[in-house]
Amino acid sequence: MPDLTTTYMGLKLRNPLVVGSCDLTRNVPGILRCEEAGAGAVVLKSIFEEQFLVKDKAFEEEYTIHPEAVDYLRSGGLLDYAPQKICATIEEAKKKAKIPIIASINCQSPKLWPRFAKQIADAGADGLELNIYFLSLELTTPGSEYEKYHVQILREIKRTVSIPVSVKLDVQLTSVPYLANRLAEEGCDGLVLFNWFLEPDIDVERLKTKETKGKGNFHQSLRWVALLSGRIECDLASSGGLMHGEDLVKQLLAGAKAAQACTIFYQKGLETIKDLLTKLESWMESHHFASIEDFRGELSFKNQELAFKGLGEAETYFRAQYLKTYKGFE
Repeated sequence: MPDLTTTYMGLKLRNPLVVGSCDLTRNVPGILRCEEAGAGAVVLKSIFEEQFLVKDKAFEEEYTIHPEAVDYLRSGGLLDYAPQKICATIEEAKKKAKIPIIASINCQSPKLWPRFAKQIADAGADGLELNIYFLSLELTTPGSEYEKYHVQILREIKRTVSIPVSVKLDVQLTSVPYLANRLAEEGCDGLVLFNWFLEPDIDVERLKTKETKGKGNFHQSLRWVALLSGRIECDLASSGGLMHGEDLVKQLLAGAKAAQACTIFYQKGLETIKDLLTKLESWMESHHFASIEDFRGELSFKNQELAFKGLGEAETYFRAQYLKTYKGFE
């Protein structure tokens, strides 16, 4: 039987399939269900700074609190205690689960990133995933400023904790390779490609804006995993659109150390994990691969560039291939 074990962020996984951050991983029973179903690791439901901000007057009306205390909470005082619930979940899960447990945080205030990270590390999390997101809205702010902020956050957290840290990148970046390399140089243990945030929509009947859940783009993730694999000193994990066993195989061939998935488990249940892994095993057997490292990254940009004269087959990862593919339809 093929060996499905792999390493990601320095953590040993029994297989490369990771249940990504979602409601399925928000509590201990959910984590244990993921483990029982066969997951290699889990990323806990993300905690967001905004969850713990006191903003409206309803808080004052519902609770009898001194005005100065309300001001303190509104200014962010509650945030010092924000991760307590997730920390309790981590502590309990670590007593019962054997697979790696990776926490996930999203902050807006620079000082809170290391605070949250330390509490989570102290609770026993095996790793930490950072969801860094800033919408490039200002007309006078260049993309380089947003890139610097990613690096600064990672640097502060790496100074604060000793557990492995990954960054889940937004697909809307000026230069994915540049930022990925800078983060790797700062000691990032893993990059997750990509984070699919809420998307805007418009209700044309009610004339209102609304939000819709972002959809992962499997091929976008595949492209950048393949383009970065072997070129930066950092593990890569795919995220978005994985729906079949062949998709898992593809991400590994592109160079991913792990593949995160969520949507498929909502649609088909956690028992699908077994089906995905069975497909991976049967594919490996049919191609005579004994372990994942025997073929991981085989079809990455770097490996194909070395194997063929010029770009060769690696040209598939570039937009120029689009022109060739559709030339006959002009």
